[in-house]
Amino acid sequence: MAGLDLSMPHITDTISFVLQNFIICVNAVVPSAIYLAIGVILRASGAITDKEVKRFTHIVFLTLYPFMMFDNLYDRHIGENLDFFLVLYGSAFTLLQLAISWAFVCKIEKDNYQRGAMIQALYRGNFVLMGLPIAINLFGKGNVAPVAVVILFVVPIYNASAVILFEHFRGGKADILDLIKRILTNPIIEGALVALVFMLLKIHLPENVHGAVTALSDATSPVALILLGAGLNLKAFKSDRKRIVICTVGKLIIFPAIGLAGAVALGFTGVSLVALTLMLTTPVALASYAMASSMDGNGELAGELVVITTMLSCITMPLWLFALKTGGLF
Repeated sequence: MAGLDLSMPHITDTISFVLQNFIICVNAVVPSAIYLAIGVILRASGAITDKEVKRFTHIVFLTLYPFMMFDNLYDRHIGENLDFFLVLYGSAFTLLQLAISWAFVCKIEKDNYQRGAMIQALYRGNFVLMGLPIAINLFGKGNVAPVAVVILFVVPIYNASAVILFEHFRGGKADILDLIKRILTNPIIEGALVALVFMLLKIHLPENVHGAVTALSDATSPVALILLGAGLNLKAFKSDRKRIVICTVGKLIIFPAIGLAGAVALGFTGVSLVALTLMLTTPVALASYAMASSMDGNGELAGELVVITTMLSCITMPLWLFALKTGGLF
């Protein structure tokens, strides 16, 4: 067979290359899995209650998330990292996910109470909490501005579309001014907007102040992921297994396969491709539970989907990254 090298050194090199790529991708996810496990242990031991988890999660969201976004955009030459094609693809595919999910779920599910939770689970990912830390583990802090830029555009789509979604299925109508207020007062967006203002006005933080901001940014992921682990109710599987399977497979396998195939075909590589990969492969957003519960949707189902997709994503995410890494795409 001409051109096929089956010599032992060649086979050994190939195995070594594949194994090295697999280890790199697993190592990127392992820290997040460890933090989640610590949270699960804390909850199981009774060291923290459900009420405390919700309270501290809210505090972390308000106080630490803005610093994480600010630190990942501040002084990163945003003009050089603002890839409009990347933002356009990420935003457009998120909307496409929403449209396909809406049409599909409405076809197979007749109960509006179930529809909102299912649709939201299929398109809304935990991009900030699970995605950004993994990108930093892969490329190093200061080299993931494209990921933060995609977050800046995709998170408002998540928030606004979720409100419209649940209002529709409970027979209400979304208020445009309320939507704008929700977007602008989201701590993640606030942190990003402040960073943009600093860059536009060329404001530089004093060294000691920047050091404090960086420390707060670094603390965000470990604390937030531990709380996420503590908030996972591993015994709460009472809903229809069929709905859980449909949403889990769609969120972690089908949509990532479609979205990444399109991204690769369009020539995305490197950090940009990883940004899209993490956007597509992260588990159901933790906020989806609160959204469904507060807007007359099936909060129990939404919570179960957060749990199962978070656990399974610790396996599926490194596998997606491994496939791309082995293909030489980043």
